[in-house]
Amino acid sequence: MRILILLFFPFSLFAQFTYRVDQTINVEVDGRTILNPWAGGLNSAQINTMDLNADGKADLVIFDKSSSKIITYLAGDNVYHYAPEYEILFPTDLSTFVVLADYNCDGKKDIFTFGQIGIWVYQNVTKAGQSILWKKLSFYTGPGFKSEVLLTTGLSGGKINLLPGTNDIPSFTDIDGDGDLDIVNMKFVSPSQAEFHRNYSMEKYGVCDSLDLKKETSNYGGFTECSCGKIAFGTQTCADIGGRVEQPQHTGGKSLLSIDMDGDGDKDIVYSEETCSSLYYMENKGTPLNAVMNSYKLFPFSNPAFTPLYPAAYFEDLDFDGKADLLSSLNLFARSDPGNNFQQSLLLYKNIGTNQSPNFSFVKRNFLQGDMIDVGDFSSPAFADIDNDGDQDLFIGKYLAGNTTGSISFYENTGTSLLPSFKLTTEDFGGISLLSFYNIKPQFIDVDKNGGLDLVFTATKALTGVTSIYYVLSSSTTAPLFGGQSIQAFQFTMDVNDNITLIDIDKDGRIDLLRGTSTGSLEYWRGNGTNTFSISNSSYLGLGESLDRQSIAVTAADVDGDGQDDLIVGNQAGQVSIFSEFRTGGSNPQPVTELVYDPFSKLYKSKNFGGRIRPITANLFGTNKQEIILGNTQGGLHLLKNDNGQIVSGSPDIKIFPNPLRVNESLSIWAARTATMEVYTILGQKIGTSLVIPANQIITYPFQGVAAGIYIARFTSGAKTISLRFIIL
Repeated sequence: MRILILLFFPFSLFAQFTYRVDQTINVEVDGRTILNPWAGGLNSAQINTMDLNADGKADLVIFDKSSSKIITYLAGDNVYHYAPEYEILFPTDLSTFVVLADYNCDGKKDIFTFGQIGIWVYQNVTKAGQSILWKKLSFYTGPGFKSEVLLTTGLSGGKINLLPGTNDIPSFTDIDGDGDLDIVNMKFVSPSQAEFHRNYSMEKYGVCDSLDLKKETSNYGGFTECSCGKIAFGTQTCADIGGRVEQPQHTGGKSLLSIDMDGDGDKDIVYSEETCSSLYYMENKGTPLNAVMNSYKLFPFSNPAFTPLYPAAYFEDLDFDGKADLLSSLNLFARSDPGNNFQQSLLLYKNIGTNQSPNFSFVKRNFLQGDMIDVGDFSSPAFADIDNDGDQDLFIGKYLAGNTTGSISFYENTGTSLLPSFKLTTEDFGGISLLSFYNIKPQFIDVDKNGGLDLVFTATKALTGVTSIYYVLSSSTTAPLFGGQSIQAFQFTMDVNDNITLIDIDKDGRIDLLRGTSTGSLEYWRGNGTNTFSISNSSYLGLGESLDRQSIAVTAADVDGDGQDDLIVGNQAGQVSIFSEFRTGGSNPQPVTELVYDPFSKLYKSKNFGGRIRPITANLFGTNKQEIILGNTQGGLHLLKNDNGQIVSGSPDIKIFPNPLRVNESLSIWAARTATMEVYTILGQKIGTSLVIPANQIITYPFQGVAAGIYIARFTSGAKTISLRFIIL
């Protein structure tokens, strides 16, 4: 008994705000259970592949430009499974573009990304059997100059940083066919022509392990982009083809994909521009080193990609047939036009030709997005038991449901209070789309203090641009019931980017208001009891204006099960923090920010969940610790489940947690290599069946009906056997 007490004490102390990203809840859409419902949405997805878990398969590494977030999927059974645990292994300072390419020919892809006034390169220095590791490279700039982290290129007289446009995606590929990695980018100044930076690693050293670049030309291919659909070639000027008489007009972002479409051994160009809607293909009719382009076509040829603004192209095998396919995605930092459809922004074209001579056939407009909850952008979740069946139903406010109006999606909980499961019932709960609102953020709270939940939402009028707080009173006190009631407004002035939470802060029975502003401050407005509010604190909990946490949103709930409400805060950087017992936190409360378990470092860390986090809580599994559900810039949802503090036991090869665990609780297992697990009592009696533990994945093993006691988990991988002891309390 004494041993159990000693083990349990630090376990309960440690388990206050500790979470893992949960993906166990099923979601049904149009009669189909979608594969990755809680993957968090996608907006401006830049597509790369690399082997994340060393199983020999190409997995997905996506950089979402709208949130500067890495998103990882593991390939398995010819589909992609969302694997958020790998995201934390990537650098946190990635921006604008992320291209994975093997520059040093060691078989491991490296990172190229925008770095303030140039390009940063992260070398993949992962060792066999270990988790992914990166090293930011420095480059020597020549005599009299020191090394710097920006990639350099040679000019007459020395080296300078290679500077692409601040909204560009350069092309990183072997242009001249000698085995090392070259770069083609649009010029930073007068960016309507392309530069070719040749890598002289093979020529100088005989190996392709360096980035020894020299700018060969400032007019690669001999083309000049004048405006959308107007490209001059050779000696032509923009005036010759009906463009502007003066210089080319486009100074926005550019995207380049170098690809050999005709199998002639040189690289052609797929080009796109920030203010245009199409991809343009230019065939190289010259040689690898002397590219000549004299015409363009919309691309792909049979069914050209079209998005309202700035498509970009990617060439990767996405259907597991060994042939690289084409994917076109928006490449925007943020919504720039009501026509941007962020629910269907990833166009997939299957390669029905060969890798040497590709031929692309259109498949779908929502690659990956069709298998997740994705309402476009700026998803805003809320929960309420709308049908009075004892479980929590899901609502998601949408920024835009069409080109001009937003709405609220309703997902009915068709499971139970212990085993939830959601089904999309309507994309327009309450017919809110008919009101010509956008930027909708819902919440359920008892406004009229009659014991029933009412619907409150902030929204912006499409015609006036004015944002207000609206509410609809439920006609029932037993379950929220809406239909035919009038929409009323609180007397409160707010900005379009403000996040409002209604809550009784001072416990006086009147609704108060917390306002998260675009400048990062959290304002406490005390309710006057007449649907009006008076400012009480402009920097509540010490959260004043800050560039580090703009557009914060908050919610309050008892998430650690101690009987006191905590305040969950989400910010523009995609990070979540928690103020414990915030009403009694003192004059200088400190939030908990290291919340999410990292199975590789075995530590709890902060994590980017997709920008402009909108947190809400709900008791979905019937425990005393509520789950945290996060809306975000990408239009999807993440679900954080309290893991009660993962006390980890094991070795570098095998981890089990929590230890001890309670009766009927599940044991989580992580293995560095695929292993078979068997469980025995302390007397050697086998319990249950054997279980295969895939490498680098967290697998849960339920111990339903197993008595308290000491047990042995035995793992076999090849000729190696490891036995670990754990305790059930």
